[in-house]
Amino acid sequence: MRDINVLNDYFMRYLFAKEGHEDILKNLINSVRSDYNQEPFEEIKVLNTFNLKETVNDKQSIVDVRAITKSGETVLIEIQRVGNQSFVYRSLYYWAKGYVANLRNNEKYNDLKQVIVINILDFNLLKGIDKEHSCYVIKELETNHILTNHFEMHFLELPKYLSSNSSLKDELDAWFYFLTFKERQGKMEEIMEILVKKNPIMKEVYDEYNKFVNTKDLFDNYSEYEKNYFDILALSEERRLGIEEGIIKGREEGIKEGIKEGIKETQISMAKNMKNDKVDLNTISKYTGLSIEEIKNL
Repeated sequence: MRDINVLNDYFMRYLFAKEGHEDILKNLINSVRSDYNQEPFEEIKVLNTFNLKETVNDKQSIVDVRAITKSGETVLIEIQRVGNQSFVYRSLYYWAKGYVANLRNNEKYNDLKQVIVINILDFNLLKGIDKEHSCYVIKELETNHILTNHFEMHFLELPKYLSSNSSLKDELDAWFYFLTFKERQGKMEEIMEILVKKNPIMKEVYDEYNKFVNTKDLFDNYSEYEKNYFDILALSEERRLGIEEGIIKGREEGIKEGIKEGIKETQISMAKNMKNDKVDLNTISKYTGLSIEEIKNL
């Protein structure tokens, strides 16, 4: 059986946003929320459904999955393979955009509904926090009183899962394990036998995985998406974010030096992720600007 990088955006959208896959998406959302003892949702509807012919160019300004619950809550899911601290602000922007979209003409503020953001990250974002799953809400600092449940933001940091002894509940643990499959030794079918015992939805996930890798059009589109991913997304998005982060640092240390440091940090982050994805060194050097020797030493 072919192995793929399950974090590829095309596959992730196929798995979570394809019509008929609502139970898979609902299980992911409920697994994430139940890890913090939050109530599960009974029904989920995808608003930006998967299209077989979508390309990497379609991904640049929208979240990966946008869904709504039966009672009107919006759920946004973003999968990000490379990034830096600016991703926090990007995620806040997506939440704010989703929240504003809740209010239609002639509606009152009381009609606004909860917006939940779930970020699945293949890089470490939150400094000083070791746990792999963090959930943020709006609350008063001294009393911990929650102002409203309308803001709920989750960060699933996959590298932290790989480097720690997980205390996640079984359902979410199975998702983390599946999402970090490329770092594992062993065959997918063997791993899935274990995961199904933790979370029965993994049987359906495995069936769709098999269908995906064995369907020529889907696999060809995946391969093309993977080929172009770092060229279009990483260079246009991450270098821009690196410059922005560099400017922020520059206000403290000198703008010129700050921009240089921000870009260098992003180049290294990109190179590490590309190296983990088995991209050849010459291609990594071409897209990041790092030398072959620098890349070998990462």
